[in-house]
Amino acid sequence: MSKKQTVQTIKTLSLLVLLCLSLGCSPYSMEKVQIAFEQGDFDAALIELDADGKGEAKLPYLFERGLIAHYGDMFDESNRTFELAEITSDDLYTKSISREAVSLVTSDNLRSYAGTQYERLLIHYYRAFNYVYLNMPDDALVECRKASRLLQFYADADENYEFVGAAFIAYLSGILYEWAGDWNDAFIAYRWAERAYKQYGALGVPFPQDVGESLARLAEKLGFQEEFERYAATYGKPPEENTDSGELILLYETGFVPSKIEENIVFPILKVDPIVQEDADRDEKKVREYGRTLIRRRNRQYKEVEIEYLLRVAIPAYRSNRPMLVGIDADTGVGRAAGVLVEDIEAAAMKTFESELPTIMLRTVVRGVLKYLGFRRANQEGEVVGKLVNLLNVVTESADTRSWQTLPNQIFLVRMRLPAGTHNIKLSFSDRTNRQVKTDRLEEVVIRENDKTFLNYRTFE
Repeated sequence: MSKKQTVQTIKTLSLLVLLCLSLGCSPYSMEKVQIAFEQGDFDAALIELDADGKGEAKLPYLFERGLIAHYGDMFDESNRTFELAEITSDDLYTKSISREAVSLVTSDNLRSYAGTQYERLLIHYYRAFNYVYLNMPDDALVECRKASRLLQFYADADENYEFVGAAFIAYLSGILYEWAGDWNDAFIAYRWAERAYKQYGALGVPFPQDVGESLARLAEKLGFQEEFERYAATYGKPPEENTDSGELILLYETGFVPSKIEENIVFPILKVDPIVQEDADRDEKKVREYGRTLIRRRNRQYKEVEIEYLLRVAIPAYRSNRPMLVGIDADTGVGRAAGVLVEDIEAAAMKTFESELPTIMLRTVVRGVLKYLGFRRANQEGEVVGKLVNLLNVVTESADTRSWQTLPNQIFLVRMRLPAGTHNIKLSFSDRTNRQVKTDRLEEVVIRENDKTFLNYRTFE
């Protein structure tokens, strides 16, 4: 390489280093956003979120903004944001080839983030609830149908789909269809919920008895005698409903889902490795096979004299973030019901990540090997170029920690029939030892005859 070419290479690499450093800057502080969110200062949370990211179409930003607006009773704004999130997610689901290629040699953060399956489903949960509060039942049912199509897409695309995130949205859809008097779609939704909850064993979410009772109740209402007898024999006959009563549907959300963190792992490249001995080219098949070899070496011990290079890579990881409050009871004086765990978002996040980790690990290690080979070649051209390439490798080695961070950790459902009228509801919250540690009251909750009253409630402890 000529001196002129070397100077030009150094300039180019220096610009790349600066660019990568600027890309790594977060447009907003999620810590500040969450503090304001916990304090109920939703305007401040949105201001912090928009500080440097206003107008951003990136998916995590849209997720956070939509949910915060929902809790700030800005239901129209929340729906507009979630609609953009849905469009963006659908558009990014099939990732561009160019971004995929770039991500192999730089950072996973340059890959299109389309959201996880459960995140995409939860868009429809919050949009449906927005429409409930706006008294737009037909639009709420549109969200149920969108969620149903998305569930079917997941099931058709993967015969091993484990319905992570699916059971809850199907259960809620059944309730909403019932509310609208659409018994047939409600029955179909409850059947989805039954199927999905029975595959939720790995998430630790027990099958809600009410799903079975709802199937029996609707089978009887629809005249499906054979199904009614089967469901009644399995789950018991549904309780009689008083004609002068209505139903309270309270969704209780607790805590925060764990956020992704970055974890560094070191893999030893040995002096006897063919990729070192032969100074191999960037043959994709060879590099991938070598990447698998390195992964098998994780946690193995080697003598220092055997090691050519210690390859450090960054991968995402989760740490459990269980809240203190994990139970709820509602008491009106004339009726009492305990909340039932219907969704464990932390478990869904962990399960999803566990299934994705082998692919993430291989892609990350392959990227690291390619960077290392690039460094070897650059070092042969000159020490300065080699150092710049090494610096570029370091600043571009960051894990993809993008996710929807304001989601709750778990969701509980309180479902109870109450006499029509106005009720004051005492809420009691318990910890893992079933000890009551907090109470609150919902004043003047109106229950209408043969109708449903929907509420959601969030704690952070």
